[in-house]
Amino acid sequence: MTPPEVEPPKRLVDTFEYEGMPGHILVETAIFEEIRGKTKLTQSSLFENVEDLEAMLASGMEEGAGETMERFTELVTEMQKRGAPAKAANRELVIVRVFDAPRALVWKAWTEPERLKRWWGPRTFTTPVAKIDLRVGGAFLYCMRQPDGKDIWGTGVCREIVPLKRIVYTDSFADEKGNVVPATYYGMSRDFPLEMQVTVTLEDHDGKTKLTLHHVGIPAGPDRDGANQGWNESLDKLAETLAA
Repeated sequence: MTPPEVEPPKRLVDTFEYEGMPGHILVETAIFEEIRGKTKLTQSSLFENVEDLEAMLASGMEEGAGETMERFTELVTEMQKRGAPAKAANRELVIVRVFDAPRALVWKAWTEPERLKRWWGPRTFTTPVAKIDLRVGGAFLYCMRQPDGKDIWGTGVCREIVPLKRIVYTDSFADEKGNVVPATYYGMSRDFPLEMQVTVTLEDHDGKTKLTLHHVGIPAGPDRDGANQGWNESLDKLAETLAA
């Protein structure tokens, strides 16, 4: 019989003996997998023989297991709610800028590929590729090129669009075909989630345009510092483009 096993936070194996069937021991295995910021739990039970399995099912084990999983889901949801504000604040980057340009022009600079290519990316980067399917559910793909010629691809999906006012989209590292890849693909920290979220809000502000950017999911520390610098350098380039 498989001995108990613990592999945090991926795998847990233990034995179980139902008090209604003493002496009949089964092995339970729980496997935890991270998929796009969520957790997939696969739980299995291994019986010594078919007779034990049938006896357990007859005792109502299947229904009880379902009820247990429902309670487990409720517990995890409640734990997530309690920790969500602190966690979100710890992984959120907020930048506010005011541009001396009408809101319609700032919107075009953010949503039209040829305009986006003029300013997207940190100061020394260029953007040779930008594709945008501007609709809810539509995808975008871009390539930022470093001075040494190394390309970094990114992709995402539009979640919300309020023309001239607000756009919400997911943000992920990608390969040149648009497939989502981990940050480690580009030699970056494994602390980056596979999927982050960006919200851009535009407001009229004394004849200018106030832009508020929320980037959620960036780990605290050097990763966020780098993202903050990169975004601000990009927005500096946007200001120059709008003034041209």
